[in-house]
Amino acid sequence: MEPDKQKLLLMYRNMLRIRRFEEKLAEESAQGNIPGLLHLYVGEEAVAVGACSALRKEDYITSTHRGHGHCIAKGGDLRKMMAELFAKETGYCKGRGGSMHIAAPEIGIVGCSAIAGAGIPIAAGVGLSIQMRKTDQVCLSFFGDGASNTGAFHEGMNMAALWQLPVIYVLENNRYAISVPAARSTKLANIADRATAYGMASTVIDGMDVLSVYDAVSKAVERAR
Repeated sequence: MEPDKQKLLLMYRNMLRIRRFEEKLAEESAQGNIPGLLHLYVGEEAVAVGACSALRKEDYITSTHRGHGHCIAKGGDLRKMMAELFAKETGYCKGRGGSMHIAAPEIGIVGCSAIAGAGIPIAAGVGLSIQMRKTDQVCLSFFGDGASNTGAFHEGMNMAALWQLPVIYVLENNRYAISVPAARSTKLANIADRATAYGMASTVIDGMDVLSVYDAVSKAVERAR
């Protein structure tokens, strides 16, 4: 599925916005201007942008401790995001959430979480809400390779599959769970194979290729709706 020229330009623009936003955060954090920890999204821009470009505004996402890119790709306001990171009242969560807990329900950002895998069962809950309300929305849940080894992953995936919920799970495998390499924590070479255990369709794509991400997620969204 190829995006039109206007959407393609917007996708490239959003990838650049994420990169510049993260570079500025790194600079401010190094100077001690931002309270708390930061987990930057540099290098993973194509996943967030490709995936969120396949969604509508009314669709939902759940995010991770590395969620700035997801929020920007879903339409987050850069000023509100930066204000949140600087612990200002004008931030999305009035400065109380910080880097790892941004939420913006008005644009479908259910929330980020500092807990690995926490968004996976939450996405199933959102999917159940969609199913009960009989809308054609979907929920897309981002998570990392480390989160695939948590109980929340298996419980959330099992419920979503069993109840046939409109949820798409996007595993961003950057090969490290903070400091633990995937080779030391996961026996499978291809973590996506775990979807088979729940009767879910899965595909593996190059997360550095925004068009491949957009195409794969667009097809998944079509099935989910």
